[in-house]
Order: sequence, then C-alpha cells, then structure tokens
Amino acid sequence: MRLTFFLRSFAASALLIACFAASAQTGRGGSISGVVCGPDGVPIASAQVTITGPDGHPQVSRATPAGTFAASDLVSGSYNVQASATGFRPTSQGSIAVAVGHDTHLEFVLAVGSASETVQVTAAAQSAFDTMQTSSVVNVDRDRVEELPIPNRNYLTFVALSPQATAANPVFAASTRTQSGGGFGFGGLRPGSNAVRIDGVSDDDEFSGDSRTQLSPEAINDFQIVNHGFAAESGGAAGGAIDVQTRTGTDTRHGDVFVFVQNGALNATPPLGLVTRKPEESRVRAGVAMGGALVPGKLFYYMAAEQEIAHGEETGDLRARTVNTINTAIAGMQAFSGLTLTTGFTPITDEETEFSGRIDRTLTTHQALMLRYAFTNTRNVADAFNSDEFSDRSARGSSFNSDNSLNGTLTSSTTSGMLNKLSFEVAQRRAVERTRNTATPGILIPGVALLGTPFAGNNRRFETDLELEDTVWMQHGQHLLQAGAGVDRVGMRAQVLDGSRGLYVFPTLAALSASTPDLFVQSFLANPNTNFREYRLHVYAQDHWKALPNLVLDAGLRYDDNLLPGGLPQDAFHLSPRLGLAYTPRRTLMVRAGFGLFDDRFLLSTLNRLAAFDGTRGFSQVVEDTAAGTLFRAGTIPQQPLPGVAPSRWQAQPGLRNAYSEVASLGVEQELPLKATLKLEYQFVRGIHLGRTRNVNLTPPVVLSQQNAALLGVSSPTPQQLGRLVFEPQRVQPAYDAVNQFESSAGSVHHGATLTLNRQFTDDFQLLAGYTFSKTIDDASSNEEQPQNPFDLRAERALSLQDQRHRLTLSGLWLIGPDLNDPQDAVANANPGRLMRLLTGLEFAPILSVACGFRENAVTAVDSNREHIYPFAARPMGLGRNSLVTPAQVQFDFRVLKTVPLGRGHLDLVAESFNLINHRNVSLLNTAYGSDSTAALGFGRPSATGGSRRIQFSLDYEF
Repeated sequence: MRLTFFLRSFAASALLIACFAASAQTGRGGSISGVVCGPDGVPIASAQVTITGPDGHPQVSRATPAGTFAASDLVSGSYNVQASATGFRPTSQGSIAVAVGHDTHLEFVLAVGSASETVQVTAAAQSAFDTMQTSSVVNVDRDRVEELPIPNRNYLTFVALSPQATAANPVFAASTRTQSGGGFGFGGLRPGSNAVRIDGVSDDDEFSGDSRTQLSPEAINDFQIVNHGFAAESGGAAGGAIDVQTRTGTDTRHGDVFVFVQNGALNATPPLGLVTRKPEESRVRAGVAMGGALVPGKLFYYMAAEQEIAHGEETGDLRARTVNTINTAIAGMQAFSGLTLTTGFTPITDEETEFSGRIDRTLTTHQALMLRYAFTNTRNVADAFNSDEFSDRSARGSSFNSDNSLNGTLTSSTTSGMLNKLSFEVAQRRAVERTRNTATPGILIPGVALLGTPFAGNNRRFETDLELEDTVWMQHGQHLLQAGAGVDRVGMRAQVLDGSRGLYVFPTLAALSASTPDLFVQSFLANPNTNFREYRLHVYAQDHWKALPNLVLDAGLRYDDNLLPGGLPQDAFHLSPRLGLAYTPRRTLMVRAGFGLFDDRFLLSTLNRLAAFDGTRGFSQVVEDTAAGTLFRAGTIPQQPLPGVAPSRWQAQPGLRNAYSEVASLGVEQELPLKATLKLEYQFVRGIHLGRTRNVNLTPPVVLSQQNAALLGVSSPTPQQLGRLVFEPQRVQPAYDAVNQFESSAGSVHHGATLTLNRQFTDDFQLLAGYTFSKTIDDASSNEEQPQNPFDLRAERALSLQDQRHRLTLSGLWLIGPDLNDPQDAVANANPGRLMRLLTGLEFAPILSVACGFRENAVTAVDSNREHIYPFAARPMGLGRNSLVTPAQVQFDFRVLKTVPLGRGHLDLVAESFNLINHRNVSLLNTAYGSDSTAALGFGRPSATGGSRRIQFSLDYEF
C-alpha cells in the first residue's frame, strides 16, 4: 500500500515539474504588486523594490524587464514601499494596506535625479475592490474581529457575516454529531466539507470536519472567507475555505487585559422549559494579550490567553406524567437498576482554557522564521449533546477536548523576486464524549423521551496530524507563477461504543407500559479500539496572469490523493483544473467569472465505522416485534450475541470514489462612493460522488397486507405499514442481516444568487450587508443517511437539509470621535466641541441575520418497512423527504462600547446582547409522525431552540 502511495507521489511530483515551467494567485497571506517606470512611461528593468512591513523587516526584490514586481504571502498590516533605480530619485509610498488574500496594486513613476534625494508621494486612492482577485471572497478585518459582538468568543462565528455562507442545519449537530463541521457550509454542500487554515496550515478536525484549536480573538489579525477560490492552491475540501492570519508583534509593545461577565438574572427565560423561574447562570471569562519585540527589528512575540468558567442550569423538559409512567414501567427491572427519572433543573458546567504564542525571527534581509504554539482545553458537562426537550438528564452528553499544535514557516526570498515558503505543523486532538448514564440500555420513545444510555455518544479518540508543505512564487513579466506540494499524515486511535449497551425503541408511551418495543439494537465489539493512518498528498501549479491592464486570468491544475487505511477501494488519480477571470471594463466596474473542480476528503468518522463494525471486529444485532418484547421483559442486558440472530455489519462500496464539487460562478461588482462596493453574483455548485449509506443485503420489497403480515414477521400491522412496501426477512447474504454499505453515489445541486454591499472602515463607519436567494437539492445530506427504499434512490431526491431559500445578513461598526488606535484620526479630531467630547469614544456594532428556517425529515420513528437499520428511514405516508421546515430564523446581536483614556492606554466599557429581541429561533422539530394514520400529538412542534436573550458586560484595558 505504501509503495502505491509513493508511486502516486512520484507521478504527482513529475506533474508539478512539468507544469511549473508554464504556470498561480497570490499566497494565503496578502500581496503587493505593481510596476516601476520612468517619467516617459517606459518600464525600468531591474529597479529595486523594498517593502517594509509592520514588523520593520524589509523585503527586497528586483523588478522584471517589464518593470513589474510582486511580493506574496505578506502578513496583514500597513506597509511602506520604496522603488529605486540608478539615475533616478528613490520614491516611496506609505500606509499601504495589506489584507489576507488581497492584492494591492501600486504604480511608481521615478523622476530623474540623485539617489540621495528620496521622494515621498501620497499613494493613489486604493480601489474599494481587489482588481486582481478572480474568486468571490469576504475579508473579515481586525476591526470586525475586535469590535463586533461575538458569542462564546469563537471568531469563526464571523463566517456568518458572508452572505454566501449558510449556517449548518442544527440536525447535523443533534443527530450526526460526527459531521457537524463547525456550523457553516458553502454552495449547499455539507458542513464537514470546509477547510480552515491558520497561518497556512490546516486546522481541521478530520474526524468530524469541524475546526480544532480555538484561538482567542485577540490572537486573530484577520481572515478571508473564500467561497470556492479558483486558484489551484485552494483545496482539501469540496466546500469553502477560511484562511486565517494570527497577529504578530512589532517594535511597539501592545497589550490587552480583559474580563467578560454574564449572569442568568439578566437573561431571558428559555422558551421551551416547563419550569417557571429562570435557570441560574454564572459565566466569567478573563484574558490577557501582549505583543512586542524581544530584539528590536529582529525578534518579535505575540501571545494571548483566555480562561472561561461557567456554571448554570438547564431546564427539565419532560412532563411529570411522562416521568412517572416511565419510572413505573422500568421499576424492578435488573437491566435498568439505578435509573430513575426526575424533573427540574440539570446542573451544567462549561470551562475553556486557550493559549497561543507566536515568535517571528528575522534571520537575514531575505529570510524569516515564524513559530506558533497553541493550546485549547474545553470541558462541557451535561450540555454537549442530547439537550433537546425529549432527553432525560441520564442521556445528556458531556464532552472533553484537548488540542495542542505547533506550526512554523520559513520564508526565503531572492533579489530576483522568487519567494519560497516551507511550512510544517504537528498537532494532536484528544476528544472524549460521555453520557451521564453508561450502565443501562437506552430507551427511545420518539417524540416523547430518550433515557438511559443512548445509541451514540460514548467514545474517545486521539487524532494526530503531521503536515509539511512547500510553496514557491516567481514573477515573470506579467505572470505570477506559483507551485506547491504538501503531504499530511493523519493518525487516528479511537474507541466508539455506539450501541454497546443496547437500545429499545417503543412506538408510544403506552407500548412501554405494555413492554412491547418495536425494535432492539445492540452492538458487540470484540476489540473496540481502532488504530489507523491516512496519508494525503496535494500538488498544484498555477499562473496568475495580468493579460491586459484591465484583465487578469488565473489558470491552474491541482492533484489531490488520499491513501486510505485498511485497503479501502478508491480511485487513484483526480486532477482538478481551475480557471478564473477578473475583467475591469471601467475603473469602477469589475466582472468576475470562474470554473473549477474541488476534491473533498473522507471523514475519519466514516472510515472508523468501516474499520470497527466490519463483521469481524464488531457488528450489531437487530430484533423486532415479539422477539424484542421477549428480550425486554427478561429484564437483562445481553452479554453475548443472541443465538439465531444474524449480525449486521458495515462495508465500503467496491470502487469507492472521492467526492468532489463542480463550481461555476459569474459576478459583477460596482464601486460606489465612500469606499463602498455593490456586488451581484450567481453561483452553481454540483456535488458529485457524495457519501451515503445503503443496506445492500435486502431483497426487493413487497406490499404488506393482512394476509402476508405473519410471513413478513409483522404481528400487528399498523396503518403506516398496510398497503406499503415492506422488506422480507430473507437476505441476499443469509449469514448477515443488514450490510450497511458506504457508497459514493449521492449528489447535490445548488443555485445561488447573492447581492452584497460592503463599505470599508472609513470615516469611523463600516457596513457589510448581503442577501442570498438559493436552492439546494440532494438525495442524501450526510454519510450516515440511508434511503427509505434502497432499490429506488430517485425517490430520495428532494430539497436538501442545507437548503435555505432566503438569507439576509447585516453588520456594521460606527465610532463617534477619533479612533484612539489611529494617530491620524486622533490628529484630525484634536479640537472637538463640548457635545462631541461627551460622545467621543462611543461605538455601536450591530449584527442582524434573517433567514428561512431549516428543513427536517419526517419519519414514522420506528422500523415500519423492516429495513433493520438505525436511525430509521421510513417516512409517513404522503410526506416526502425533508418535508418539514422550521420557522424563520431572526438573530439580532448588539454591542455598545465607551472608550475612556486611562494612563498609557484606554479602558473600554462594553455592554452587549445576543438575540436582543429574544426571537424564538426554533432549531429542531419533533419529526416523529408515529405509526397511525394521523400524526402523533406534538408532531412538527419545536423540540429545541437557539439561545434566548443574553446580556454580557466586559472591561478591556488596552495599552
């Protein structure tokens, strides 16, 4: 297997060498490009260009024979650029803003004269949009990160500011926690199909698709949200990418000391709780950040640390009548010894520790080194999962995560304009999930209660990531050539105990009292521990070509390869072409278009399931109807596999294909007055070879009637079974019951139109507003989703769980008076009037989001079609897939800040509210229709909501 991988690596390297001579966009940092010419307009060949960043480190390069120059992968900040040549006066431009993923274009006209006389010119007004960018991007700058309201201090919350990003359907976090993916998606694709990169290296949790290390917002300089970038360097996921840059130290020392406080008395009452008083809550978060120079001009540092401690209560949602009925039904049963349901509040705890430290060392005028270490430790007790209104405290989940990462970058440049960046990362994640009860079987009454040990939620895993990547940039006339290659080794050690204690499913509360479950499922693991590795290789080459003064073209080719563990079948090669165009017919108008393929990765949660439940190491057993009732009444937990019951297993589809997306977009952007732009864009995204699961051991179904019910193993047919298709007990492979096959046979189609208004932070005001109209259709929304009928996959095609037709976002920042962090602004407002002196330092920052509800899939909530799978896939008669939808989502967060000068710095007094209008944002519905011809009581009603109004205060001393 390793030989195959290295042969692929050799072939890919040969592709890189072949392509590099002919072919990139700028690096993951920012860039400065331009042209140097004489007073007659003739380009000055070999002019020297010196670019000095916020750390004082100069980067020197030579202009090409065409007079062009480019500096790539720059840290965000303010730069000074000087151009000089023999026989001409050196000319410099200052305060050149650089942002991650953004190119700033400059033009120098050198006057004839002495080199001893330097000309300082005012830089021409920079365009409000990036004329060199072919992809659709949104930049979240330092002002937004620092000043906008941010719940839970998670900077990735700001991804929602992009109108092209869609919040992840809460169903993913509730029912398929292994694919939650960080809470957002792009192009209708799954939330686990995103890529988050920090300082050029991956920060993905490869098990779930989520992000790993939680950094303090104080450590974040800025980041760029890329909705399928058409540069070949973008890869590792079929969806969007988040490119993050952390803060660096400078010669000027800077720091923050802050504390955030919340108290439950000021918050609103949760809307679904059955108790009358507010739950108690005490939340305190304190931190410090500091940056400066250890050796002025040579060695810089920046560190940030935060600690949160929170204690509170979660409202109990099970009704007293339900609790009493369940306690009576299980009383005296050995299997449920010690399990007693109660009503009232559940204590919860939330703790988090974050630390990150970065060192930047200038080695020579052409070489620099960066090292960054980050650590995060989180502990959530009783509120991590299974927190909807149907879950008893015995089934509620706790989580414990610990992340460590060390990454570094060696950047080398030459006077000829070539730049090389060598990056590495070593990271480990330890994640543990536990439910309060782990001793008894679980009991599920869909739409009524979940108690005991749930089917999923007890596991632990260690993920180790080793990454090495090298990237080269070279300016050649009007071409900026880029090539790169990287290899990742992802190791996984896991213990996933899904179903190990067994789960009984009862159709109704009355069925529990009568001891007549519909189904019992239990897993048996000979060795629950898995240990495997996956290797990933990527190679790319691209050309960023300024073909005309108003036309930029991107052309590139990328190759991605995954070496899967355990001999899993897979396709060998997958080349991804990328094409992008940026055309500026007028100085204030831009047209962008592009097309590309984007390879996805296999989530390790899926690979782990294939390894653990292969039929030999582990398997599950399913019994139904009278057999399940006999087992329940016996009152014990099976310690050995049940005799005469065939096992169920998982397997991979022969010829498993790698998922990828096809993306095409067309957009028009108009520059408006006051540093604002208006952008209209259409995007088409098609997901291909997406994962799904299908029971391939079934024979074709037959229509159930009263006459054949006994032959099909159905003792008491229900209205949702009679006259409908039901699977016979016979199996294709008689040695097995269900053979759950992971396949790459699903797909999705997304059409989206977006209108975005963006105003940069100018004159103390900033605005970003966007509206999206979209439609997403698929036939499976996660790797775990199974079809109702494996023989009729076309019937699964419907609106996706990620479909959200309308979405409006608005965020802003308004500062009254001078910005104390901007010396020029302070000088311009040096003599304010009396009223202005009173208002100076006030800052207002709102975030508004209004969107259609999320879709959910209605099910009968039992194994009506006798498919012998869990979770169930049988839908009620007359209802299609994903036919339910939650009410509209409205979220309004607001922050008010007052700045008070104090000593060498200033003190910020802050009050902020999340969900200020206290709108009831329903996140989950009761999808259990029941087995009768009419819906069960409570079907379609809310079962979980987002947070009610929360008030937070903070003090921040900045110096």
